[in-house]
Amino acid sequence: MDNITKNNRLLWIDIIRIIAIIAVVAIHVEDSFIFYWNKIPLTDWWASNIYNGFIRFPVPIFLILSGYLLLDKQEDDKIFFSKRFSKVVIPLVAWSMIYWVFKNNFNVLSLFTANFVQQLFANKIYFHLYFLYVIIGLYLITPLLRRILVHASAYDVRYYLVLWLFFVPISSLLGLLGYRNGIPLVAATWDFGFFFIGYVIKKTRITKKIVYLSSLMVIVSIVVTIIGTYYLTGRSEYFYGSVHVLFAITSVTYSPCLFILIKAIFSRFSVGIGSASGKLINAIGRATMGIYLVHPMLLHFILHGVSGIRLLSVKVLSPIVSIPLVTFLLVVLSFIIVFFLQKVPLLKKIVP
Repeated sequence: MDNITKNNRLLWIDIIRIIAIIAVVAIHVEDSFIFYWNKIPLTDWWASNIYNGFIRFPVPIFLILSGYLLLDKQEDDKIFFSKRFSKVVIPLVAWSMIYWVFKNNFNVLSLFTANFVQQLFANKIYFHLYFLYVIIGLYLITPLLRRILVHASAYDVRYYLVLWLFFVPISSLLGLLGYRNGIPLVAATWDFGFFFIGYVIKKTRITKKIVYLSSLMVIVSIVVTIIGTYYLTGRSEYFYGSVHVLFAITSVTYSPCLFILIKAIFSRFSVGIGSASGKLINAIGRATMGIYLVHPMLLHFILHGVSGIRLLSVKVLSPIVSIPLVTFLLVVLSFIIVFFLQKVPLLKKIVP
């Protein structure tokens, strides 16, 4: 069992958050290239494709981590909702307003329209805010799921996992081969499976054999994603993203295995809260949600040019250089913004 003492915190949890948020930003950066098959030089597209193969894991890993931390925890429902929803609902509403004004040429009056309210409820304000809607949905079911899992047997857990694996990644794979599954098993779709996998990982004794197998599956998933994307894209003559979408078989193997691998590597270490490294890791770990919320606005300016310079144009830099460079800049700038927002009593509520 993992323990957090008074003087130390779990390093691997913050490391997973930091790795995942870097990957999120990198995905949004490299999307500026991966979709442009036959429109940019093949070497540039391949650079993007290779980066893409490595970084298609962050959303599942965030969901796995949430399930790991929440699903076996017993607490009063009122306490759970008061702690969790204040960290999601307030940021969702606040950043929806910010991005709506941003989209509408900084017209604040546009907030006082029915259109804004409709778009807010429909999850159509800005592309990245969807994740907060996903989290709210999972939080709503968590208290009930906790009570169910208390009485669930190992067979019950395996039964659900088999259902989810068949009706999500395997059905997705069969769909690529022309075999569409027409049975709508709603409980075994969308993001719930990754949330549940977090619970399963926590309740499983992770042996060296599992760690070695996870390492192998991470490598295989990356290679299959890279080669599969190239093959299907070339055959279709347009970018074919089904190999690395959220519920592709490669994502379902890659994300949990990478989670296990990172935990196995970094759970051996602890870091003092008062140390310089501990303070930095803790600060970045606590800023990951804020970085997620802030970075798309900064990316917008990079995509459309800053002082006439577009860092994501192949005419300026090769994707080999620009993807990691822009990702680094976005993460650092976003962290700095979030760090200072978290120091302001009222504003810190929107970057929990």
